Amino acid sequence: MHIGRLLIPFTAALLIAPAPEAQSPGPESIAESRYMEHVKFLASDDLAGRGNGTPGLERAAQYIADQLRASGVQPGVNGTWFQPFQIVTGLEVREGNKLTIAGEKGPTPFQLGRTYLPLSVVTEASAAPAEASLPLVFAGYGVSAPALNYDDYEDIDVRGKAVVIFTHEPQENDGKSPFDGRAFTQHASLMQKAMVARAQGARVLLLVIDPSHDADSANYSGWLRDPQADDYGIAVLRVERAQLQQALGASLDLQATARAIDADLKPRSRPVPGVSVDSVERFAKVRREVRNVVGTIAGSDPSLAREAVVVGAHYDHLGLGGRHSMAPDSTGQVHNGADDNASGTAALLEIAHALGGAATRPARTIVFAAFAGEELGLLGSAWYVEHPVVPLDATVAMVNLDMVGRPAGRVLVSGVESAPALDADVKAAGKGRKVGLKSFREGAGVGSSDDTSFLVRKVPAIGFFSGFHADYHRPSDDPDKIDVAGAAEVARIALSLVERIASRAERPVFVEPPPQSRHTASGAGGGYGPYFGSVPDFGDSEKGVRFADVRAGSPAQKAGLKRGDVLISFGGASIANLQDFTFQLRNRKAGDVVTVTVLRDGQEVTADVTLGTRP
Repeated sequence: MHIGRLLIPFTAALLIAPAPEAQSPGPESIAESRYMEHVKFLASDDLAGRGNGTPGLERAAQYIADQLRASGVQPGVNGTWFQPFQIVTGLEVREGNKLTIAGEKGPTPFQLGRTYLPLSVVTEASAAPAEASLPLVFAGYGVSAPALNYDDYEDIDVRGKAVVIFTHEPQENDGKSPFDGRAFTQHASLMQKAMVARAQGARVLLLVIDPSHDADSANYSGWLRDPQADDYGIAVLRVERAQLQQALGASLDLQATARAIDADLKPRSRPVPGVSVDSVERFAKVRREVRNVVGTIAGSDPSLAREAVVVGAHYDHLGLGGRHSMAPDSTGQVHNGADDNASGTAALLEIAHALGGAATRPARTIVFAAFAGEELGLLGSAWYVEHPVVPLDATVAMVNLDMVGRPAGRVLVSGVESAPALDADVKAAGKGRKVGLKSFREGAGVGSSDDTSFLVRKVPAIGFFSGFHADYHRPSDDPDKIDVAGAAEVARIALSLVERIASRAERPVFVEPPPQSRHTASGAGGGYGPYFGSVPDFGDSEKGVRFADVRAGSPAQKAGLKRGDVLISFGGASIANLQDFTFQLRNRKAGDVVTVTVLRDGQEVTADVTLGTRP
């Protein structure tokens, strides 16, 4: 449901006389010292990484609201600052979890949080009774890649069994390997391994670090402090290699087998005689309320004030690490997220301070939106575009600030192709600044940040991003590494751009982004497989994949699929989430005709989609 006032028609807005240019508050209105105060508070250990659903995130939300209020901004949501919504933030660990591997030396029990941890759980089965012991099958690296003449699942039956596989992929360090040897292919990803095992009918997947790596890097004990796992439709358990080898005994020599596979790239998959697995998973998804923080500054023009420019930045981060951390052995350590994204939130607050104190307000309304849930899948911005404080057809543009704290002399700007009319505004905003602008079409801001939620709803969105670095999603992303002067300059550029957009006579026209952009590449969030043409809704969905958009002229559009449809079946395979969709699409080729089923207004609709070649 849209919240806010009704719009005058778009055509009428085009006939209004040009609005006077707003009086700029001046660059001195954005203070480096105050900017860093925001960063230091938001990225302090006291807030424990601002994990979604944690007290630290709530403290951050209140701080943002207080700062907006002090700047003269008004509450944006029916007289309040907060826009609450429910998301899955982690797992509840229930009694009765069990993993025991019985071999020639008898049963070897593994302890949750000490020698094993779940990477994927099936919560619907959390209350199911314990199952009988499962035979164990070894399936190499868990890779099925016929195109590379390698398939760990060829000639073995894993249906209803436990399967043990290695992490990574064969010949990891061999530059002549068909697996590249310089960078991991898609076959090394956890999602791919899990979905392949599930498609083969496995009941439980045991993942052990391959012996080419000396150390077991998983922080088993840290997982219990913040239990998290994906849901790939199959239980995936990371097990400690030393204890697993002890349980296997002479039945399977992990190190020797890995070396043999790497030597000639031939699978050594086989049943493991005399070894069985008892596994019981008892977990439940934890849903908690998180809040977007939203404030507004009313526009000064009586007609254009009904339109809005959104200034956005996400304020959540990873908390204590977990499955999204780039340092998996650091689970349990505070991930402060100074650059990601205390830096963008601080810029938003400084822009609010500058505009709130300006002598003349811009013609259009300014909406300040600090989003929660970004790190879990753009959930806050996905919620906002479904519940905007100014209707989306009156939202003329969005300016996003995500990781702007380390410019080093330049900042990347994305999204101009969504509104070419803004190109001159962007260049003018950056003129004379100490930080240069570099236009780009890929990276954070194209499929990786909250501007995506607006782009897929056909709202022009400009993203500012200073680039990835070695501290990204690690505990080392701390305030002392922020380029204060550079980040403040980025905030000044964004401020000037917001003013220019808000005061231009005509709203910018949205132009469909090119098909190769990352958020629309395959229609299933990945760069592999044929072209389908849907854009997934990144919001939380109970079942299936909701389409935030369907690209014009795409296979999906030609088959009659529409925005808002929820995909529940693809080629006869049930689709529970985006991972299911991605896996099924990657295993097809252009020209295949696939029967899909979607839910539309509560009714099932079936269509045949002829998959295409990516534009």
